[in-house]
Amino acid sequence: MSYSRNYHTSVHYSGSVSYTYGASEHGGSGTAHYSGSVPVNVTINVNTAPFDGSVAHFNKSVDFLTGSVVAMKTAQCMAIKQTSEEVSTALINGFFGTIKTEISQQLQALDSAIKAVFGLLIQQGKAVSDKKNVMEGDYNRISSRYIRLFADLDNECYKRIYALDKQSFNLSEKVQKKLLSESTSDAAANNLLSLEEVASSKTIIFISSLNRKVLDVMKTLYDYIMQETRINSLIESFLSNEETDGNISMDIPVIWSETDMLDGKASARDCHIPDYVESAVKSAITAKVDGYCSGSPQDSWKKTEEGEKTAINREFNTLAESTFAGADETSQRVYKTMMTLWQNAESVSLNRS
Repeated sequence: MSYSRNYHTSVHYSGSVSYTYGASEHGGSGTAHYSGSVPVNVTINVNTAPFDGSVAHFNKSVDFLTGSVVAMKTAQCMAIKQTSEEVSTALINGFFGTIKTEISQQLQALDSAIKAVFGLLIQQGKAVSDKKNVMEGDYNRISSRYIRLFADLDNECYKRIYALDKQSFNLSEKVQKKLLSESTSDAAANNLLSLEEVASSKTIIFISSLNRKVLDVMKTLYDYIMQETRINSLIESFLSNEETDGNISMDIPVIWSETDMLDGKASARDCHIPDYVESAVKSAITAKVDGYCSGSPQDSWKKTEEGEKTAINREFNTLAESTFAGADETSQRVYKTMMTLWQNAESVSLNRS
């Protein structure tokens, strides 16, 4: 856009001029001085039309260039993205293909090695079984021969010892028979002789003893009756005369266990109920608990909580130690094996929710 600018200023001037004047009464010459200022007004007209045209043309060129750059950038980004996707797809497919091939080869190698080792184990197991059968036959044959040999040695040793100390053995037999027969004869004689002498005194002593026992029995019955009376009074003090609309449920602790048999056929299930429960009730409870626990899905069993597991471990250790305290060597081995199995076992409980 063209524009104009106006500028205002003033120019100062000063100086002197020599002058002369003609003949007169008094002629002569002199110098005249002058000064002042001249106003100056300047108007500048700036024509920007050519420049504006060139700027507009330049803007159009820049806009065209910007559009070309943006289009080129978009095309380049799309090309880079497509190329990167193709390269990534090729790399991923190649990587997974290589890994799959490597794993397949390793699986085949491991499968061949396992089959070879398994076959070798089967052969070695057969060899061990054959060796065991041979050793058992040899052991039975050798043990039977040595048993007969030691039995013959025992008989021969008995005969020789009896022959060497025959008189001592005969004397011992005579003394034992004499002592036994004499003690039996003396007892019979004493019974016959003292039957009439001590009959009356024994009768009196028996009657007195019988009277004393009757008194003790009566005192025991009296104490028992008084104890029952006290127990009844205590129970009545604990109870309250309240009526109920129906039966009251009672919780009974029940332990249900399932054991895998060694022959791999079926599982053995046991239900442990306290002894104070009647047999008919036990059978009903066992049937209900076995049907409920055995019919529950696998995901309904969860790991026992830490607090409950600690309490069960404490009670199990207490019962095991009290049961096997002071036991023999075999029971101690059973105790150690049982504790090892218990520590390596994982306790789970049935989630009823």
